[in-house]
Amino acid sequence: MRQVHFWFDQQQIQLPVARGIEELREIVWQPARYHAVLSVLKNPVYAGAYAYGRSKTIVRLEGGQKRVRRQPQRRREDWAVLIMDHHEGYIDWEVYQNNQTMIAHNDNARGSAVRGSVKHGGALLAGLLRCGHCGAKLLAQYPGPHSIRYQCSGYLLNREGACCVMFGGLRADRLVSEQLMHCLSPFGIEAALEAIESLQGASDERIQQKALALERARYEVTRARRQYDAVDPANRLVAAELERRWNQALTTEAQLEAELVTLQEGRERPLTDTQKREMLAFARDLPRLWDDPQSLPEHRKRLLRIALKEIIATCEGETIRLVLHWQGGDHTQVEFQKIRSGRHRYVTDDDLVEIVRMLARIEPDARIASILNRNQRRTAHGQNWTAKRICSLRNNHAIPVYHEGERQARGEMSISEVATALAVTPTTVLRLISLKQLPATQACVGAPWILRSADVERCVAERKHPATPPTVDSAQLILEIS
Repeated sequence: MRQVHFWFDQQQIQLPVARGIEELREIVWQPARYHAVLSVLKNPVYAGAYAYGRSKTIVRLEGGQKRVRRQPQRRREDWAVLIMDHHEGYIDWEVYQNNQTMIAHNDNARGSAVRGSVKHGGALLAGLLRCGHCGAKLLAQYPGPHSIRYQCSGYLLNREGACCVMFGGLRADRLVSEQLMHCLSPFGIEAALEAIESLQGASDERIQQKALALERARYEVTRARRQYDAVDPANRLVAAELERRWNQALTTEAQLEAELVTLQEGRERPLTDTQKREMLAFARDLPRLWDDPQSLPEHRKRLLRIALKEIIATCEGETIRLVLHWQGGDHTQVEFQKIRSGRHRYVTDDDLVEIVRMLARIEPDARIASILNRNQRRTAHGQNWTAKRICSLRNNHAIPVYHEGERQARGEMSISEVATALAVTPTTVLRLISLKQLPATQACVGAPWILRSADVERCVAERKHPATPPTVDSAQLILEIS
């Protein structure tokens, strides 16, 4: 609600307020106040329904004095009257109910009974997690500047007992985000098209609201002028008051005209074809948009809360199980292993270690780093590889360094060496490998091909004494000379 109030103030949108006694009540437009915005969105009249008895009056005697207190009736079953579709509403009843649920969940004073409002922290699952053992809400903690931890809040009430569930939040956030991207991928293009339409129509609504306010201000100017012209000049006090009102109406009219011109100049222009193509390209690659550094955590949290109702977390030994309850009623289960004590999340992938182990038998550290960087493989910290980092990785995994002549001692040959032995070009050797006429191995894409000397010698012998003609084709005609 605070954000809605701030948005009204930022856009300079005013709300009507009734002032004066009932017989002489007038409508005054003034800047939106927090309680005014809250009362509008909580009132069923906004959704086309008539309600009576949403609060009850309790009268008590305290200290010999009468105390009157109004208590809201939170449940709709306790209201005295509720007439649906009583009049045309600004929003649908379903949207109104969703708004009430969101307002209730943003009430941080209700503690663990609600999700809580979206905050600026990096924990994406804050407010959605609930303990599957005791039912308490999981709290998001930040033990370090780049780390997240989720812990059952029941532990805070009973320090003597063990904590039900506690695990690192970065992997949990990533796994749940992947599930969300998997569900939203088919609807990415539709969301992009709706966003394009909303961008084009949002500014028009503000301009229309300001134009209506200017129309009313012009009416007030016309009425004030008629009143001033109708007064008897002898009534100088009345004439002075009417002149003051006329001047005030003229000032308001000039101010609204200036604001309308500002809005018209700063209105959202229709998106160009290039901008539309860029938005559609983002929609086709939602994970890249989700992981973009400019994407704020608040936007990701709102998307998660729109799609997910809650997440039940349980711990069985070293396994954390998350059961995702989607808004549509489906359920998804995600499991991952806890990080053992003494370890951290910055661990190099096993397949990358095996690639380095294979490359270390044929290439020095600098060449290995160059090959991995060409394949866009990064360290556990997301950095580029260097010779020093390759050396550190080898030492951690007991991988010996490459020595000159080691490959020849094992009977292995490179592409250039095979080309010299066969008296052909390196391109011909690559073609023989692609045709699987020469067995060869490669640690990864872009790594050198390694061939064994025995296979090359066999190929040389076959080329000197071919068993079949150079070309074999069943459709080729045979020329026989008698």
